[in-house]
Amino acid sequence: MAISRLALLAFAALSLGATAPPQLAPGTYTNEEDRYFTADRGAAAVPDWMGVEVNEANEWRSVDAFGKPLGEWHKQALPVETRDGRITVQAANGVTTELRRARFFKCWIFSRRYAAKPDGSDDYINTFNLKLHDQGGRVQVSPEGAPSVLIRLRYVIWPPPSTNNPSLVLYIHRPDQPDHAVSYSWADPKADRIGINLRWVQANCIREVANP
Repeated sequence: MAISRLALLAFAALSLGATAPPQLAPGTYTNEEDRYFTADRGAAAVPDWMGVEVNEANEWRSVDAFGKPLGEWHKQALPVETRDGRITVQAANGVTTELRRARFFKCWIFSRRYAAKPDGSDDYINTFNLKLHDQGGRVQVSPEGAPSVLIRLRYVIWPPPSTNNPSLVLYIHRPDQPDHAVSYSWADPKADRIGINLRWVQANCIREVANP
């Protein structure tokens, strides 16, 4: 999921002529949805996965899907086109791609221990205060004595001609299969909370109030 050095340089490839780069709303932007649906329709060229964090000073840096910074802050503004909170850039392979601004959630994961309690009932290890965003954000926990698990969150908007309703989707992955979900649940994208219970793992995410 790491963005290449060449892809970093490609952000400067989209020229807006004499138009000054726009002031972007602070936050995290990724092309998770555009990349997924580009591949889904069988396009010959699929853009590399991209994630960008923008701060209050309109500086930016690249991040991976776990939110880890992949470089330093760039003081020059991103030369991008904007529309409805989305930004359009050109990927390293020349494919134009759209990045959407993420909403952040605070999550917890309950991982069932391999060993049951003395009375035979399930015992869980609880991990709280995990930060996750809805543009393909990921977080992984590997508690001692319980299975490792990775969760992922998406705000899915199907492109035409699909008539599916937009959905907020929470995925459960095993870390050794990050592209294949064990299971998932979905909710209305306006929902403030989404959860899932597979018995061996439970997860719950609550949207942060400050999000748009």
